[in-house]
Amino acid sequence: MALQIHEEWIPHIREILSAPGVTVVVGATDSGKTSFSAMLANSAVRAGVPAAVVDADMGQSEIGPPAAISMGLVDNEIQSLSDIVQRKLFFVGYTSPVSHFAPAIVGTKKMVDAAVQMGRTLVIVDTTGFVRGDLARRLKTYKLQMLEPRHIVALQRKGEAEHFLRLFDTWAGCSVHRLPVAERAHIKPRPLRTQRRAVKFYEYFRESREHTFLFQKTATSGTMLGTGIPLLPKYLKFAERSLASDVLYGEAVDGGIYLVLSGGYNKQGIAELYEHFRTKNINLVASTDYANLVVGLTDENLETLALGIIQKIDFRAGAVSVITPLKSADPIRSIAFGELKIRDDGTEIGRLPAGEF
Repeated sequence: MALQIHEEWIPHIREILSAPGVTVVVGATDSGKTSFSAMLANSAVRAGVPAAVVDADMGQSEIGPPAAISMGLVDNEIQSLSDIVQRKLFFVGYTSPVSHFAPAIVGTKKMVDAAVQMGRTLVIVDTTGFVRGDLARRLKTYKLQMLEPRHIVALQRKGEAEHFLRLFDTWAGCSVHRLPVAERAHIKPRPLRTQRRAVKFYEYFRESREHTFLFQKTATSGTMLGTGIPLLPKYLKFAERSLASDVLYGEAVDGGIYLVLSGGYNKQGIAELYEHFRTKNINLVASTDYANLVVGLTDENLETLALGIIQKIDFRAGAVSVITPLKSADPIRSIAFGELKIRDDGTEIGRLPAGEF
């Protein structure tokens, strides 16, 4: 299917190509941001302008998997952004930027910088549809200030992005392009958006293999696991007696205690833990909570090489088993724990809120 051409966008595309740079595309959900990005990318190819696309929509990603920000180079004309091969990846850990401002901003910036380092003079940033409300204004304002775009393209139905665009009208060196929404743009129902993510996850993981990582050799982030000092056996035994539960693992973390349990426990025993360990910061986690959790696999440069899905954690052996498209686990030095849980077929089955595991 040929990419649809929107005549109203053409003058703005010509203006962008005459002075290329970082170009951030904003707008509400299903306003045509992805279509505009693809149209601009194709125009850059025809004009001989070296271009890249940063897919910063971690909920409805096209280039890489969901829950991540990805970047790809545009060397040939495309039918859609999904035709672009992923070259770089940054793991966010969830499919929405809400409560994930830091990774959303840092990841987008890192992907833009990578594209510039690869010699791309036009870097198109396709963003999420999160534009309404105070939180959206803060996120978009911080992100745009960090990216320092040469162009901002706003696709609007009723001026929904104006509450953060006006600031950038005053910014020297940045041009704000206000465009109409694509004629055929329509709001996709939430179930369809969820189904599209499942398909993307399935396609990404369908040729995965299992790798095992040892706690002693692999750092972690996004979780308390592996960030503290392992508890001595005598303290684990005390916790077992107090909680009337099998305690598989424990650490002293940041002035508190983190314990992994095999099942249920006696809640009255928590008071004994408070007194014994002299802390009110007691985190109890079920060992099964980690199963099916999406993670990012990171190398020595803190670059995400691939996503993975935790299959199981053997706390006694200090090892975590992960399926991932990576053929070799040798470059992996750390594992970033996300919040989303999915089955191997890509179906979302839950969430572990940050700070609780």
